[in-house]
Amino acid sequence: MQVTTCIPWELKLLSTQSTGDRIVDAAIQLISEKGYAAATTRSIAELAGVNEVTVFRHFGNKHGILQAIVRKFSYGPILQKTIQLEVTYELEEDLLRFAHEYLRYMLSIKDFVMIAFKEAGAFPEIDEEIAQVPRFIKGELMAYFAELKRRKLLAELDEEAVAMSFIALNFGHFISTAKFESKVTEKKIEELLKTSITIFSRGITP
Repeated sequence: MQVTTCIPWELKLLSTQSTGDRIVDAAIQLISEKGYAAATTRSIAELAGVNEVTVFRHFGNKHGILQAIVRKFSYGPILQKTIQLEVTYELEEDLLRFAHEYLRYMLSIKDFVMIAFKEAGAFPEIDEEIAQVPRFIKGELMAYFAELKRRKLLAELDEEAVAMSFIALNFGHFISTAKFESKVTEKKIEELLKTSITIFSRGITP
């Protein structure tokens, strides 16, 4: 699998963007460059080309901007759409598709993710907002695994435990790829994903 690692927040704040989008994109750029604390509403407004009152009118406060950023970068809706439209309930095939999409998406925003984790310990509001993303993913996966169980295609395992294990597996591949690339192994990510999904699928199949 060829993974694209473009950074979607290397921004050109074009006039065609809505005011809200310009503010969110400016906040992303400033947080990426300077950290969460340094990205003040005033500096966000200046970069977005609006006054600070406009920022407050659209988002209320800095926390509101953070919520908008998390919504923008959440993988949850992508997974939700995939489950609704593309699943076959062929377990290994479905999980490999989920894994590919998750890794591709996470690598495309890896710099922001790394900054978010670095900053989260100092700012509880970041912790809470980021936690909403895996919670949403967990819920979608639990519904998928529950349907598999209804079809007698899943072993008698707790759906939440299975979902969290799958999330952990994929997050591990993301961190390994994003931080270490080929420093740990020369194996291609496609082979690693396929092997992991094969092992995982066999472990939860009746």
